[in-house]
Amino acid sequence: MTEELVTLEIAKLLKEKGFLQRKYLTNVSTLHNCYKYLSVPPQSVVQKWLRETKNLHIEIYRSAVGYGYAIVKADNGTWQEDDDSRGPNDGGLWDTYEEALEAGIREALKLI
Repeated sequence: MTEELVTLEIAKLLKEKGFLQRKYLTNVSTLHNCYKYLSVPPQSVVQKWLRETKNLHIEIYRSAVGYGYAIVKADNGTWQEDDDSRGPNDGGLWDTYEEALEAGIREALKLI
């Protein structure tokens, strides 16, 4: 079992939103990219960073048709955003937990 790293797209958004943890720095200069180095952390680290520094908690839920997400305020549970059945599978959700979490992270970063 390995930890799922965020995608390069999410890593770029994280940089724009102020995430920088040196231990996750990755050289991306060989990619067609405007950055030389980016922090490319595991999804779980980003989920914790959003909760502890931005007060956004991403909840992943399971239903009969897949996985979805909801974003709430970490301190009081106030609803902020959810998947609104925008996922890629036939039920409007995601087939894996990690795919739903990645989508939830992307949406949470848009709220910052």
